[in-house]
Amino acid sequence: MQDSGIEPRRLLSETDLELIDALQINPRASWADVGAAIGADPVTAARRWQRLNDAGEAWTTVALGRRQMHAMSMAFLEIDCAAGAAVEVADRLARAGHLITVQHLAAGHDLFVIAAAASMPALADYLLTDLPRVPGVAKVRTHVATRVFEASCRWRLRVLPPRAAGALARRPGPAQPTRQMDEVDRLLFKALLPDGRAGYTELAGAVGVSERTVQRRLSRLVATGDIDFRCDLARSYAGWHSSAVLWLRMPDGLLEETGRALLGWPETRTCAALAGARNMLLTVGLHTVSDLHPLVVRLEERFPHVTIADRQIVLRQSKLYGRLLDSSGRCTDVVPVDPWRLAPRG
Repeated sequence: MQDSGIEPRRLLSETDLELIDALQINPRASWADVGAAIGADPVTAARRWQRLNDAGEAWTTVALGRRQMHAMSMAFLEIDCAAGAAVEVADRLARAGHLITVQHLAAGHDLFVIAAAASMPALADYLLTDLPRVPGVAKVRTHVATRVFEASCRWRLRVLPPRAAGALARRPGPAQPTRQMDEVDRLLFKALLPDGRAGYTELAGAVGVSERTVQRRLSRLVATGDIDFRCDLARSYAGWHSSAVLWLRMPDGLLEETGRALLGWPETRTCAALAGARNMLLTVGLHTVSDLHPLVVRLEERFPHVTIADRQIVLRQSKLYGRLLDSSGRCTDVVPVDPWRLAPRG
């Protein structure tokens, strides 16, 4: 991984962006298919990806699928810190596997954090007992998600032409029976976190089962929506230099329609319905801070039933879906996403 020294920011080349876009469409596509989509031979595509990954500029990982996202208890946290303690608190929280994302905000509070647990009692125990005791944490406001429409797995750069993108699109496999993820499934999930493209041989060695078992379980977990894969990058290197958190209010009967429509916006990163007066959260990527106001105007024009209760610019991302980031957004380390870590007490 890249050391966290501060260097002048740069933009990735068009060929690098095409490669990343290809892997955002299908993170586990073969190098032959990726190469065909971007006009390179498989060896060249793999070598270029290794360079980007080694520099911390792009990476692939496993993610919770839609079924697991609906089964998990998720909350979005606004955290106030003691004066001068925000950086230390963010660094401490970023090391927790059940805290998926940690961001510094220009807002009335210091940090925005996404938390996930296998059950509400487990999440409640952490929020009520453990989190308030973290040194430097002064106050926590919790917003429980009732429906997560998207958690960035489908966001992509959109630089590949439609024909090339279509050739890479993931095809649904045969239907599979659903069941609870067992210990082997969870070990497989954790083994894929550092590298979502890890091969069957590597995964079999990490989990302690046969390659055939790994292949069969992966196919089932993807087909049932228990796991998904994502490819991300140091977003400022692709011209996305800023981001924002929007808190929305609307009639409950229009949440589903609005959430689904927002998934089609190229700026959308995360969209979730909330149990509260502010009943939708929307996080967006921006090329510049000045893009926020035109986006708000477009939002209000497209959805006249929506009231924007608050908007907050992200100053810095300390952690993004298990990746620790430097000030340029490059990955410096991996903290495995582990929503099963928390267990209810008593």
